[in-house]
Amino acid sequence: MKEVLNPVSPEQRPPLIIRNALVAHAIAFVADRILKSGITLEGRELLKNLIIRACHGGRVSISRELPFIYKESELRIEVDGQQFIPSFGSTVFIGNHTRGGPLWNNAQYIEMAKQGYDMRVDVEDEEIREPFVIMQKGLGGWFGKRYATGIFYNLAASALNCEIVSIAKFDRNKHNRDGKEIINHQGLSPTAVQRIIDGGASLWFPQGRHRDPNDFDFPERKANGFLGKVHDRDRHVQLVPLRSIPDSKGNIKIVFGQSVDIGHVVASGGINYFAQKHIVPLG
Repeated sequence: MKEVLNPVSPEQRPPLIIRNALVAHAIAFVADRILKSGITLEGRELLKNLIIRACHGGRVSISRELPFIYKESELRIEVDGQQFIPSFGSTVFIGNHTRGGPLWNNAQYIEMAKQGYDMRVDVEDEEIREPFVIMQKGLGGWFGKRYATGIFYNLAASALNCEIVSIAKFDRNKHNRDGKEIINHQGLSPTAVQRIIDGGASLWFPQGRHRDPNDFDFPERKANGFLGKVHDRDRHVQLVPLRSIPDSKGNIKIVFGQSVDIGHVVASGGINYFAQKHIVPLG
């Protein structure tokens, strides 16, 4: 396997304390202890090496390198519908946000990026060909948890060339304890839209947190706002529905559907029209 080392600008590099060799190896050790049960010795060694590279400010390919971590692992990811992925052009993959798969739920997103890269064969530029993930900068909960996970999510986002947004806050109240709408400004960089309209591809999971695999209620205000921004810049972006279907053993099936023009989705009602019409039937 060819190692990919893309340059990172100084402002994107991790803080000096993270780049410290001892800290980098400590982070790799913790990750190995957490994830070791599902992957092979070779996968564990690769994971440690990639984490150390990321801590030093290097780039890691989400589609060409990370899949080797869970190769030959105990758990399985089944994929269907890859033929529907456009071979080039501005594309947004939109899926439900559910648990499942090895490596604590992350391998499903790695596999989605891999499939996107593999099928976008008519794109010559490697960075444009590889789908980028729109991810949150940390996990919700108490302050210490948000702060600590934020460090590692920012590290991962920089290394994997992702776009990152603030942790979602939902409209919970005494009558609605499981809020669906995202009420805070998450601060998505304008570069995310630019990367898409420049012919790139993005993986986007608008629900903002893990949901039941049969929950397809998407946050309309935030999601439709993003679709509107993309649509205003390019009315021919293709939206590819995808559905994650986990089983009781942690395995997962990923199903891609036929791409749809963004103009049709915006005119038809937006994200929940798309979810019900194009994601739900994939199950």
